[in-house]
Amino acid sequence: MFILDLYHLQDTVLIVPPYPYVLEDPSDVPLDDCWIARPQLYFACHLRPANGRQPKARHTYGEDDIPVELVFFSTFEELALPGSGPMESSGVQKYYEPSPTPTLYVGCIANVLGRVPLMPLFLHGNSTPTIPHQLRKLQRSKFPYGCADASDKSGRKGSNVYEVNQWLWQFGRGKPRLGGLSVVDTEGRRIAVMQGGAKRGHATRTKRKLKAAEREAPCGRE
Repeated sequence: MFILDLYHLQDTVLIVPPYPYVLEDPSDVPLDDCWIARPQLYFACHLRPANGRQPKARHTYGEDDIPVELVFFSTFEELALPGSGPMESSGVQKYYEPSPTPTLYVGCIANVLGRVPLMPLFLHGNSTPTIPHQLRKLQRSKFPYGCADASDKSGRKGSNVYEVNQWLWQFGRGKPRLGGLSVVDTEGRRIAVMQGGAKRGHATRTKRKLKAAEREAPCGRE
């Protein structure tokens, strides 16, 4: 259970779907068409266009190679279960993670829009945040890329289920920032602290050099 909790703490983000799932400019893609994803790996590489020039001798990259920063991520699928409870009336969005085979893609880091506050969801009083066994008959229509819990409690667990914390997403932090500062002011304070530390370090090194020069001065006169 401890490992499961750590997995749920892994960041989830909103990302513009990669080509060919969207053809328009990423800045024109509406938020409703974006995907909720879990980044697995951030990496950088070079892409070589078709008929691009090969690297010269002792060079790793060619003159036509394009440096890119990418993210390898898994996606979530919407879980639209029948019902008319408090969550449905409040418009709470529910998602599940495809399993046992995840859905994986590679996209540009620049298309990651920000974090999505997902919370583990315990459906129908289930003891784990997974799809309960009693919903197994809905697999084909409601969660075709996932699975439900096994009938035996000690058996296979179903796909993880989450709800979007729309209140946290809408209103942000639950408590004010340190000292009531804005994001801009907080960043300015951080930069000022770094610059102050650099200045103090420079002053300390200068003093040490002067003292070393003073100690060596008598030897030079002799």
